[in-house]
Amino acid sequence: MILLEVSDVNSQAIEAVLDSVLFYIVLDWNDSGAYWSMGIRNSAYQNIIDGISVSANYPLTKQFRYADMPSGELFVSSSDYRSGPVPRDGFATGRYELIYVTQEDLIAGGFMDFIGRTQLDVV
Repeated sequence: MILLEVSDVNSQAIEAVLDSVLFYIVLDWNDSGAYWSMGIRNSAYQNIIDGISVSANYPLTKQFRYADMPSGELFVSSSDYRSGPVPRDGFATGRYELIYVTQEDLIAGGFMDFIGRTQLDVV
C-alpha cells in the first residue's frame, strides 16, 4: 500500500511510481459541484483516463481495466469510515487519504476477483 500525498490546492498532479511504473494522478476540485475529480496520466503526461469522481471507501479505478492503467487500485480512505464525496478540505485535514493498493497486495489479500484482473498475468 502506498499513501499518496495530496496538497491543499484545487488542482494538482501527483507523481507516483505504482507497481514499478510512473504515473501522474491528477486531482481537480470542482467548486460549483463541490467534488473532487481524478485523472490518470502516463509517464509522457498523456491522458489515460479523466473525470473519475472521487468517493471515499470505494475502488476508484475498478471499472477502468485498460492495458495502460495502474495494475493495482486507488482508494480514498476515510478516518471516520464515511462513504461518498470527499469535502474540499478532506485531504488537508487528514480525515481522508488517497492510497494505492499494489497488485501484489490485492493478490495477497484475495481481492483480485472483486477488483478484476489487470493487464499483468496473474497466476
